[in-house]
Amino acid sequence: MKTTFRTLSHDNTQNLNRIINHIQAMAPKDAVDIPSFCTTQLSLLDAELQSELSETSSLISNTSPTSLQRAGIAITNLVLSSQRTGLGGKTVVELTPDSATSSKKSKDGDGGELPEHGIRTGDIVVVSEQPAGSAKKKEVRELEEKGSRGVVTKVQRTAVWVALDGEEDDVPGGKRMWIVKLANDVTYKR
Repeated sequence: MKTTFRTLSHDNTQNLNRIINHIQAMAPKDAVDIPSFCTTQLSLLDAELQSELSETSSLISNTSPTSLQRAGIAITNLVLSSQRTGLGGKTVVELTPDSATSSKKSKDGDGGELPEHGIRTGDIVVVSEQPAGSAKKKEVRELEEKGSRGVVTKVQRTAVWVALDGEEDDVPGGKRMWIVKLANDVTYKR
């Protein structure tokens, strides 16, 4: 196999020089000021966070719990099954489907299965008393604000475990509850 090398012709050299000159013309003339760049980026990140938080809040208050569950961002008709102290003194609650409303029974017969949902380990959620089907927007927002925020630590077919953020957070037992996935603000806080 014979290898041949071609030298650039005068036209090819001129084209290459035009491309290099064009690229150099597109490059910024002045150096970017790092403090102003950082300030701009931080303000844009804050605007993005506020937009995501308001969108989530609006979605929760303007959409019925059943619709949120169908969308995969909520699990309704839950009851407190157990409560314990977890790592770092966090309260970990186990939530299972209410036997009065659960249509799916688990294979081992120990209770109902959770409906299909999109809540996964690591998601930030709020655990609160479930609003009535006829609840007004203001009532839903109040229940959301009274709810306890936490992180999902474990998800199984029959239960979901949530580590609550606040030390004084307490989930009322005996009431029907729901969990709703919130906007993840951890990335923005870093």
